[in-house]
Amino acid sequence: MRLFAALPEGAAGKTLVLRCAEPSALSAMLSSESVLATQTKLSSYYFRRSLYALVFFLLCVLCAVELGVLMVTMRSIFTPEVCHQTRVMIGLMLDVGIWALTDSELLALVTDRANLVVFVSLVTFSLTAPFVLEFIRCTVKNDGWLIRLPQMAALVLLAADAAGWLLAGQPMLWLLMPIHITVIASILAAFHTLMVSYKKNHSGEVRNILLAFGALAAGTLLALATFYSGYRDRTYAVCYCAGLLGFLVMLGRIVLHRIRQASDEQAQLENYKNLAYVDSLTGLFNYTAFKYMKSRWPERTDWTYIVIDVNWLKQTNDQYGHRAGDELLCCAARCIREAFYRAEDCFRIGGDEFAVIAAVRGVGCEGRVSRLHRSGLCHAGRPHHDSGRAVHGS
Repeated sequence: MRLFAALPEGAAGKTLVLRCAEPSALSAMLSSESVLATQTKLSSYYFRRSLYALVFFLLCVLCAVELGVLMVTMRSIFTPEVCHQTRVMIGLMLDVGIWALTDSELLALVTDRANLVVFVSLVTFSLTAPFVLEFIRCTVKNDGWLIRLPQMAALVLLAADAAGWLLAGQPMLWLLMPIHITVIASILAAFHTLMVSYKKNHSGEVRNILLAFGALAAGTLLALATFYSGYRDRTYAVCYCAGLLGFLVMLGRIVLHRIRQASDEQAQLENYKNLAYVDSLTGLFNYTAFKYMKSRWPERTDWTYIVIDVNWLKQTNDQYGHRAGDELLCCAARCIREAFYRAEDCFRIGGDEFAVIAAVRGVGCEGRVSRLHRSGLCHAGRPHHDSGRAVHGS
């Protein structure tokens, strides 16, 4: 965090001394580095130093928006578990993106409300551990106290920080060390939970989460070591962002795999539904689909209903075998489909019986039935039509 101060008039040629009149937790967090430059050069200098935070923030926001759009557009095929994982992932991305931005020096260039920036940075940093633990909990399906306890501890510290801000108007910087201890406890709890789950199931998904969490833990521990070694420059934030980036990339792959899996399961389900309504021999709809359409006939108006049977099917089966009879049925189905154009209204309702629900009436329908008669393959009764009533043709 940086504080910027304008020099008074007539300061040229004089010695500049920086002294904190009343040392506090906030002053202890300030960098000891002093930079003297024009406002333009100073802004350019700190913008270049904090460019990593802006890139990380924009990347997190972009990925969160894409995941949100994907979840909204495909919500019908998502299981509740995948929806929850995706929501947690979106929250984690937004949280760490905001933390990287507020922990950098960028906002100091556009606002002088340093206390508010530090408060938001503490809040978002406190929320990182609960988000990560929640993703792990719902993935390995573990509701044990080992995961819940660090989550609750982080939320209690978050509530204390919020209460201090509401009562005193300042961030509770003394909470930073308890938050770091909670982060370390969360790392240990998550590793133990993931290892137990992997030894039990040998799941590839858990193995990938374990690798992703390893990258996050390495970056976090390196950042904390840098922070408490007294070197509190941007190295602390860069190490943490690097660990978070590796974690989010690998977690994103896991979420996308879940989404693809849900999409494939939905496509397979739709395929099974099609198989339930389609006659495997002719490709027309079967009797189950015909009964479903029949239940919807009262909703239809101005339709024509035709029942067709195939000539010489029994004789063909007896004389040439059932393979020839199947070829005869397929040929009849092609003729019916070509005569009435739309296969979705053509049904095979029995051994040699077909039915057609046509949207044409009068001369047009009579002409198509005549073509079927002339083919010699099928015999169709005179088409009957009505308005909204089922009429059986024979």
